[in-house]
Amino acid sequence: MWQPGQSRWESLRYYSLYRLVLASGLGLVSHAFISDQSGISIWMGVVAVYFFAALLLLYFQRLGGLSFAWVLNLQILVDIAVLSVLMYFSGGNRGGMPYILMVVVAAGGLLGEGRLVYFYAALATVGVLVVQSIRYVYSGEGDPTTEFAAVGLLCVGFFAVATVARLLAQRALKNEQLAYQRGSALTRQILVNERIIADLHDGVLVVGEDGVLRQLNPKAAKLLGGVARPGMALERVSQALAGALANSAAQTTLEDNGQRVRLRVHAAGNAGDRVIFLEDLEQIELEAQQIKLAALGRLTGSIAHEIRNPLAAISHAGELLAEEKRAVMQTRLIRIVLDNSRRIERMVADVLELGRRDRVTQESIPFADFMRVFIEDNSSFGSLDPQLVRCDIPPELRIRFDRIHLHQVLWNLINNAKRYCSGKPDAVRVTARPAEHGCVLVEISDDGQGFSPEIRNRVFEPFFTTDSKGTGLGLYIARELAQANDATLELDEAPVGAHFSLLAEGGA
Repeated sequence: MWQPGQSRWESLRYYSLYRLVLASGLGLVSHAFISDQSGISIWMGVVAVYFFAALLLLYFQRLGGLSFAWVLNLQILVDIAVLSVLMYFSGGNRGGMPYILMVVVAAGGLLGEGRLVYFYAALATVGVLVVQSIRYVYSGEGDPTTEFAAVGLLCVGFFAVATVARLLAQRALKNEQLAYQRGSALTRQILVNERIIADLHDGVLVVGEDGVLRQLNPKAAKLLGGVARPGMALERVSQALAGALANSAAQTTLEDNGQRVRLRVHAAGNAGDRVIFLEDLEQIELEAQQIKLAALGRLTGSIAHEIRNPLAAISHAGELLAEEKRAVMQTRLIRIVLDNSRRIERMVADVLELGRRDRVTQESIPFADFMRVFIEDNSSFGSLDPQLVRCDIPPELRIRFDRIHLHQVLWNLINNAKRYCSGKPDAVRVTARPAEHGCVLVEISDDGQGFSPEIRNRVFEPFFTTDSKGTGLGLYIARELAQANDATLELDEAPVGAHFSLLAEGGA
């Protein structure tokens, strides 16, 4: 916690050194103030006492344990007493001692507290008045009105100096306290930042404009083989990293340990420093593999659960079919077997399509022509009524996508819209238009009832469906295939029906 006395002791030491210098100077220039030999002897005696008193008080300060106010008051009292005596022998108020007294009063104002500041000014005033009165009584020199008027102005100066010094001291103390508080806050922030940086999963380097390491965290030191230290040149630490940084490369292989890292560089202020984040590509790939394995495990469990139901229905229907002799019942049981077999086949086909997610061959596709062929092909198989879908697509618009993936995404979205729309002509609409940054926005909407808020948050979950005959994988696969092509698929708010938007890269 900040305490004002912490800086006052240091200031008092400087003032004590000034007193030693002042005493030495007064001893050297005694002939400039005193002409007779007897006066010089007294002068030198007083100066000697003053010098040893200054040494003794400085020694007390170094001992410690003494009150600051006690030491300061004693020093100011000694200064005023000694300088008042010397002022008597140096010509009273006409000499230079009153101005040295002003320095003492100013020091008291800067170092003292409260009313003590004016107490020092009052002591100096009394000392000057006493000396001037004694000189007038014994010597009778000068006009008393003029002399005491000058002394009065000098005493007013003492109080003015004390007031100004006190105000400046208060201002300095406030600034010092503010600086201490801000320094403490900055220190705490630096410690927090260092702790956060030290625990970061990625390596962090701070490199100056001259290519010298300013700071690094333990992860960066480990990636760089444990040889990097602040103050070392980056080229000395890793030539591969320095070369990648100079060429603005996104990743590199460190020559010492063969570690593959990905670089992210950010400017750090206006001084030319750069913050470099080093991401361990092997660790990233390992974590991605673990996530894929975990997702595959959940998907496998879900598939097993979803396939169990139709298989149970097929098995039960087969047992009944073996015992049933009536033709009507046999036909019904056969239909159950076929329907559930098709459901399993669709589920397996969807899972196989999901397995093609990483095999992407993008191309620039004329979207209007693609949709025309898409509707014609599906109409010829009877799976889609061409009157049901209305397309509003500029003929020159092109989309960059894997052709097979785009077919699967559109089929899943249009099939979902067909299932929930009114069935009237133009109930399903497919529109496309250019978007920002060279992208293409494809919108698929229908005039159905749409999705409730509870369902909206789950439409892209695997195996979630509101259709008893659906597999619940259509929309999930559509989003996965869109992401594989660097596109986004979202369900937007719409006043009527469902409204999906596919944002993909535009074709050149």
